[in-house]
Amino acid sequence: MIIKLLELHLYLLGGFVICLFYLQIVVTPIIFVGLLGTVSLNYLEYSSSLIIITGCIFIGLVLGLFWAERIRKTLGIVTFHAYLLSTPEIDGWRDGKGNRISES
Repeated sequence: MIIKLLELHLYLLGGFVICLFYLQIVVTPIIFVGLLGTVSLNYLEYSSSLIIITGCIFIGLVLGLFWAERIRKTLGIVTFHAYLLSTPEIDGWRDGKGNRISES
């Protein structure tokens, strides 16, 4: 009984980590496009700028969802983050799909 509870706990933790990795991919374009929209604060009045910033954040959300789904379907969320955090001098050089490049 206790083994099944520990196993369930590990599955829940793994799912939670994968969800956080997915959200990290989605949030990145939201931040960049939202910051790009804040430039409008310098040139337009406040109410118009808020509309532009909201639109930019929505565009960033859509881009982030498309990007995260593309990564999930092609490479995999965990493989993508492992590829980002890898050290080529130690782990070996890899191509865009995550396959090891031979030295010969």
